[in-house]
Amino acid sequence: MFSYFLRKEITDRYLGSSSALLWVVVQPVASLFVYYLVFGFIFKARVPDLPQELFITYLAVGLWPWMAFSEAVLGSLMTILNRKDLLGKVKIDLRQVLLAGVTGHFILHGIGFIAILLMLMVMGRLTPQWSLLLLILPYISLFLFAVALAFLFSALQAFYRDLKQIVTAFMPLWFFTTPIIYSWSLVPDAGQAILVYNPLLPIIHFIHAVSLGVNSPDYIALLMVTAGIVVFMFLSHLFFQKLAPRFDDFV
Repeated sequence: MFSYFLRKEITDRYLGSSSALLWVVVQPVASLFVYYLVFGFIFKARVPDLPQELFITYLAVGLWPWMAFSEAVLGSLMTILNRKDLLGKVKIDLRQVLLAGVTGHFILHGIGFIAILLMLMVMGRLTPQWSLLLLILPYISLFLFAVALAFLFSALQAFYRDLKQIVTAFMPLWFFTTPIIYSWSLVPDAGQAILVYNPLLPIIHFIHAVSLGVNSPDYIALLMVTAGIVVFMFLSHLFFQKLAPRFDDFV
């Protein structure tokens, strides 16, 4: 069932036309250009200890995983409501539908991520090295986190219809409080004392460390946040399963 919904997710979303798959790369590239134009060119944003020309690399390697994560989470909100015509009529495991949706986003954005890494190498903005393969580790952590939030939010959305608007408004705030378009070292101490609890922080730090080599990758921090994500995913899955029998009554 999972493979069926995964194929359907990919084909319906991206392979319905000859140019749709191209937008897997073009849309994030356009977003990257806008952010670089605003923060790198107009506001002259810089990352300490990095040459000026590497700001686009710093921005790109954090932006692509974020897009996979945020689109997977936002896309999961309406999963149950979009399948309301099947609830109570056909025996369907909605967990498989959720997992297929999240996986589809991460696979397709992963393709775009690889493409942009290759482009940066060609441009001389990223050094080819075997250690770049370590980027799969934080990408997996983000995937697990997206799955956990998908279980939680999709279940709550079935009972509280305003949740989609709340989460949609919250995601940009989460983006700007995560050091993707700026360096963590530029955040004041008072801000760091609060933002240090952002679960995405160790993941983004690891991505930047592996890609740019300014700092050594913090494997312990990544392992700890991933362990917390796994526990959260287990609890959100239990929550989803607890509410699942009542979905057809409210949807």
